[in-house]
Amino acid sequence: MIKLNARDHSFVEEIRAEPGGEHLLTCWSCGTCAATCLVRRYEPGFNPRIVLRRAGMGVREEVLSSREIWQCSACDACYSRCPKQIHISDVMKAIRNIAIREGYEPPGPFAVVDEATCSGCAVCTRACPYGAIDRVTKDVNGTERTVAQVDKNLCLHCGVCVAACPSGAMSLEVFSDQELLTRMGAGGWLDQPSYLQGGANEPRILAFICQWAIRSDLEWAKLEPFGEQVRVVNLPCSGRVDPALILLALTRGADGVLVVGCKEGECHYQRGTYLGRSKLALIGEILDQMSIPSSRVKFAEMGALDRYILPKLIKTISEELKTSEMAAVR
Repeated sequence: MIKLNARDHSFVEEIRAEPGGEHLLTCWSCGTCAATCLVRRYEPGFNPRIVLRRAGMGVREEVLSSREIWQCSACDACYSRCPKQIHISDVMKAIRNIAIREGYEPPGPFAVVDEATCSGCAVCTRACPYGAIDRVTKDVNGTERTVAQVDKNLCLHCGVCVAACPSGAMSLEVFSDQELLTRMGAGGWLDQPSYLQGGANEPRILAFICQWAIRSDLEWAKLEPFGEQVRVVNLPCSGRVDPALILLALTRGADGVLVVGCKEGECHYQRGTYLGRSKLALIGEILDQMSIPSSRVKFAEMGALDRYILPKLIKTISEELKTSEMAAVR
């Protein structure tokens, strides 16, 4: 129960005065957004309906101090299902704007810049879907240099910038390259001979999977029968996949690599699927130059209505590897 003296009606008008905040009181509190929201799979406490309800009641401190206002990634999956056609992400952004002005900070994690390594090339600036990275000129170890700078208030930790950075200066808390490499090689998986090397009975497949692309525990359970044949590494976004990690896997214990992202138009991080697919096109060219068949790397999309596709994909890739020219000489 919210006490009457805890309500600040000026807070409501302040939100409505922000761009996008004008729809705050349009919300019916039906909960359709919460039923659709992808964030709730990993953050069960996040409920956009409750956030908007509390904001509409003028509970300033409770709303601005909550971590939930920072968790919406503006994927807009809820928009098409909202009976009032509200861009809830815009209302959330309006609330965050007020929180920023009043000194509140997001909980993280964030992208981090190693200024000593950063070349200031601006590749990350162009890649970021949220405009969270800019370039600044500052003193770095006694030398004036132009380097990338991350705005923590805008960063939504998708990891696209990390994979895009040509100098390795960008990293992401929790999903750093070293952390992903550790997950790839856990239990010596990368050190075991692959099928194409004559050391395994079935092709061994490394699957980089966007954590938002598969939306039910039942889907994940379908992978269990594959056992050690398939090594799954979750990514915050398919755009986070690093070509260097794929190349490393193919030259070690993986016969094939599968990258799974959200379906185009359903990407949790707006442009992640497009960026992920673009990177794999680049990787294909690199593999051709290395005389490694580009068919060993596949990109697939999974949408909200897709079911049981992942096991079929893995079986298809496995069969293709078994009938490939490389398998013929194993």
